[in-house]
Amino acid sequence: MALGSSVGIPLVVVSRSDDHATTINSILRDSGHPVHCLRLNDLATLGDQLKVAPPELVLYFDGDTETELAAVAAAISQCQPPPPLLVVQGHVDEAGIATAMGRGARDVVSLANRERLRAVVGRELHSHRLRQALEGVLSSARQYKQELRSLMTGASEAIADIHEGIVIAANPAWAALLGFATEDELVGQPFMDLFREADQATLKGALVACLKEKWQEDDVLPVVAYARDESEVPLELRLKRVTVDGEPGVRVIVPGDRPAEQPPEELLENAVARDPSTGFYLRHYFLEQLTGRLARQQEGGIRALAYIRPDHFARVQSDIGLLGTEALLMRLAEILRELMQPGDLYGRFGGTMFTVLLERGTMTDVQAWANQLRKAVANQVFEVETQSTSMSCTIGLCEVRPSDQDPAQLLAEAEAACRKGRDQGGNRVVLSDSTTVTERLRQTDTLWIARIRAALMQNRLRLVHQPVVGLHEEVQGVLDTRVRLIDEQGEPVLPADFIPAAERAHMMKNIDRWVIGASFSFCVARQPNLVFVRLSRDSVLDDSLLEWLKARAQSTRLRTGQVCFQISEELALQQLKQSKTLAEKLRENGFLFAIDHLGTGRDSTQLLGHIPMQFVKVDGSLMQGLHRDKDLQRKVGDIAARARELKIKTIAERVENANTMAVLWQLGIAFVQGNFTQTHGLVLGESPAQGQQAAG
Repeated sequence: MALGSSVGIPLVVVSRSDDHATTINSILRDSGHPVHCLRLNDLATLGDQLKVAPPELVLYFDGDTETELAAVAAAISQCQPPPPLLVVQGHVDEAGIATAMGRGARDVVSLANRERLRAVVGRELHSHRLRQALEGVLSSARQYKQELRSLMTGASEAIADIHEGIVIAANPAWAALLGFATEDELVGQPFMDLFREADQATLKGALVACLKEKWQEDDVLPVVAYARDESEVPLELRLKRVTVDGEPGVRVIVPGDRPAEQPPEELLENAVARDPSTGFYLRHYFLEQLTGRLARQQEGGIRALAYIRPDHFARVQSDIGLLGTEALLMRLAEILRELMQPGDLYGRFGGTMFTVLLERGTMTDVQAWANQLRKAVANQVFEVETQSTSMSCTIGLCEVRPSDQDPAQLLAEAEAACRKGRDQGGNRVVLSDSTTVTERLRQTDTLWIARIRAALMQNRLRLVHQPVVGLHEEVQGVLDTRVRLIDEQGEPVLPADFIPAAERAHMMKNIDRWVIGASFSFCVARQPNLVFVRLSRDSVLDDSLLEWLKARAQSTRLRTGQVCFQISEELALQQLKQSKTLAEKLRENGFLFAIDHLGTGRDSTQLLGHIPMQFVKVDGSLMQGLHRDKDLQRKVGDIAARARELKIKTIAERVENANTMAVLWQLGIAFVQGNFTQTHGLVLGESPAQGQQAAG
């Protein structure tokens, strides 16, 4: 049976048990997914099915060889786009997920956890449909590109596309202008080499200005070019910023003898890229433009994506008839156009759906725009021939964060917000969940930033210390430094409450320097053997940190060997080069260095050999259930063994009970810290795995 003939979302279940397909079908249908599962029990049948009618999802029931899983993934990869592959196992763990994904699976699910199975299936179906849509867009784009080339070829204007200073496309008019036999002779040449040296600096500046959207398309740039026979050719250039294969470029045009009302590329754009009724970009071209915008950093304010859909449109359609609906949507587009600002990008995303990329000062401005649109539509009486009707619309908003590069994800978030508003009755402006969280964070951060600044000005930060305890010998005076903010009422505030806001506001450098200064004074006054002090990302990237440390240590007469600076594994991996350089410089100046929270990455032991360090702290998450989890014991043991090879001393974080401490002793961990150690400074003796180590 071919999937193409089935009703519902086509799925393939690769399993030797028919019960598996029945169970999957039941689980997904109960959750509202109208799926149709087809069970296949061998690779040959799968290959045939994929050729006849590719499914939207493939579920492979594990239990056979890993080779078979790789073969299933290889067969699926022949589809364009390939449907997502999920592995179904009896038990899901991180190692199993990593293995399966390494062989081509998107994720691993279990029948035992039905909620997660439903969520993963929904996610992958949504992602696959977006990939299918993108393939369609790319196919259309290739066709449109070919049509553009045809128009360029027949144009009287000389047209050339420039990317990173190189001619990547030119039409015959350009070739004829400079005496080349064909336009192919121009492609690949540095654009500047075509012009006299006296004009090159001006031309380069104009190209840069055009890329930064600071060049007016009507401006004319007079230059002198060199023909192939080295004769001079005076030209007047017009520049236009374009997107070339997804990258920003410049189109250089020399007007021909037969001026046209519109350049040929604009004629093509209007013909294939814009909706004839509204003039807004059609879906595929809107996505292309949106992708280009996301790749460019906005200099000020924020961006937001709006997803607009009329409410109860079936009722409206019954009032004015099928033929009148397009006229109504044209009027809706006019209302949208009246609210346009420079920089806004408008699209008609489907029959009754509109999308807008907004550039405003704040999210409050975006919401004000949306409410203005909502009210304008709700207050409008739409006249269509002899019929009249009213209508409302719902607008879903999603803030575009600086890290956002996926148009599909943003559209999905904005559409989900719109759908939520429609489910609530319509005529609403709804923020996406992510935007709501972002806005709440922004409001919370505003309050915290003021409190942090006041605390720094009024010296209302305090150090607290957690002892580090030796497992093989008694160690005194080794302390891990923590910071507390003292609020206006004199109560301590934990780092988890204020540090995230400080990180987002880039205030950690200020906090770090307060902590370092206070720690240096503590060391001079109390003379501990060793104090661990954390450094944030801002400090690791601060080029002035080292000179400041040297000056501060000298002014306080600090014995530098008393201080060990530590950064997280995550930060070290993100800033590997800077972290290595910092560790080396600290060592040159007498300070010690450590990596904390090690063990959260995929292969944490590799980091130990890349960055010079004296200590490594094993993440506290690995201590949870360590005494009964053999996999965790193996992982911690591997870290301890690798550290011994490199003569790096090991510290286990967040040790909370004696069972964990005993296992750590057996694994050869040298030191521990945590709530348990603050009242139990036990020395367990020498383990078979490790000789004695000292902290000093």
